[in-house]
Amino acid sequence: MKFRTEYIPQRSSLVLSPDCPVVLSGSCFASNMAERMRACLWNASDLLGTLYNPVSIEMALRSLLFSSHSGMEFYESLFKSSGNYHSWLFDSKISAENRDDCMAAFLHRKEMLDKLLGEAQAMFVTFGTSWCYYLADRKDYVVANCHKQPANMFVRKRVTVGEIVEKWDILTKLLKERYPQLQIVFTVSPVRHLKDGFAGNSHSKAILLLAVEELCDKIDYCHYFPAYEIVNDDLRDYRFYASDLVHPSEEAVEYIWEIFKAIYIDAAGETILKEGEKLLRAWQHRPLPNSTRCPSEDMIARENKRLDEIRLRHAAFRSLHPAILPLT
Repeated sequence: MKFRTEYIPQRSSLVLSPDCPVVLSGSCFASNMAERMRACLWNASDLLGTLYNPVSIEMALRSLLFSSHSGMEFYESLFKSSGNYHSWLFDSKISAENRDDCMAAFLHRKEMLDKLLGEAQAMFVTFGTSWCYYLADRKDYVVANCHKQPANMFVRKRVTVGEIVEKWDILTKLLKERYPQLQIVFTVSPVRHLKDGFAGNSHSKAILLLAVEELCDKIDYCHYFPAYEIVNDDLRDYRFYASDLVHPSEEAVEYIWEIFKAIYIDAAGETILKEGEKLLRAWQHRPLPNSTRCPSEDMIARENKRLDEIRLRHAAFRSLHPAILPLT
């Protein structure tokens, strides 16, 4: 007797290698997956920070990759509040006490993202919600983060399937022209946005799902990873959610990761990931502190020897797979 419907992964024609970087952008689910990849020393970057709606993700990518070198679009997005400058295009990780520091952070992201996408095999884009916040005095300007500003500064509106497809149809083509090797994988975040209730969340996610389906149907280098369906149709149980009952639990993220590997990673890639995870775990392991006395010279020497052996193993590993992350 079966008590749940399980998602059966089908091997994708897109085979990813840990020897190539991947870029992830979008909601906090993208950050979760990037963190899980980095736990295997896979060079997975989420430089954009946390962005939820498809319009803001598109605007951030366009400003970083296709705006002028001076970053004037970013500069004009800056405003000052509570002693810091913030950007309407990004989350608070790019905020700073002065404009020059904000600009330096932006230009660093710009340079790093361009370099990574030039080497990357794939970029993962995770849409979280189709609800957008527009500046009240600029009805066409969507903000990525409200930065705790008064509610009367914004107009909240849900974008349509057509609006999402129109923007991303253009952006994906621009990305492919600049980075010919790049494949784009869309996913819809399983994190629920319950501000509008259960029905409102479902309607919002439905718009995202339909938009992604249309993009993947018309563009052959666009793909879909079913994170939303895995959580909501396979796991379907509150024990797979964190204590807030909204975000997936660590067990759910691990389950999604296993399905991700079954879809996109072949045997050779799996071997690389296992070795990377083993090395990082060994490196991060530290002996339990001795509560009664200081460690002896012999204990310190043994620990230093163990770490030296890990460094040597890692150096040999990176000589075979140069894109693997350094130990941190």
